[in-house]
Amino acid sequence: MLCWIVIGLYVICQVFLVWAVYTAPLMPDDYDPSWEKDPEVLDFLERADKPGALNEEDDKVFTVGGLTNDKDKSFSEFQKKYPRPWKKH
Repeated sequence: MLCWIVIGLYVICQVFLVWAVYTAPLMPDDYDPSWEKDPEVLDFLERADKPGALNEEDDKVFTVGGLTNDKDKSFSEFQKKYPRPWKKH
């Protein structure tokens, strides 16, 4: 009997949460969009879109598998110098 009461309360809570999500407003009533037209914000956004001081070749990041790496692969050569005990020589 207690099990059915707990299941019933759980279902009621889930139904209430679904109802609350569907009836919630997408934007609050007191939303003030004036910051979107603020000259300082617009100036910042314009400067953020401009290219930086580096030239195009130096501004690119070289990645391997999502991790940064040097283009000449000197770190890989450095690692290959040390023995690997799991590999048979």
